[in-house]
Amino acid sequence: MKKRKEEHQRLLEEFKALTLAALEKTDTDGFIETLIKRDGLIKKIINENIELDTGEVDFLFGLEERVIERLEAERKNVIEGMGEIGEKKRAIKRYTPKFPFPPMPAFFEKKG
Repeated sequence: MKKRKEEHQRLLEEFKALTLAALEKTDTDGFIETLIKRDGLIKKIINENIELDTGEVDFLFGLEERVIERLEAERKNVIEGMGEIGEKKRAIKRYTPKFPFPPMPAFFEKKG
């Protein structure tokens, strides 16, 4: 019983450490990679049916809110980036050369 409780505590501490490490990452890739590592621990914690006291729940809830806020900010950045790419594509499609010579053909036929 004591060993099982120690294992539960170790899982929770590792979960907290990974969550805090993810939140401290400045780059998006590192943030997401750390969250993916954390996902495996979440499955173990759910399977073990670990009981938590209210203080622990409040702390973990606060961490999860911060993770969600960060994910939302990252999502907004991705959507803005996609919008900029779309605008550039439309601008490229609308571009026509503005000089007096007609465009040169890409291929020449040799007669004779």
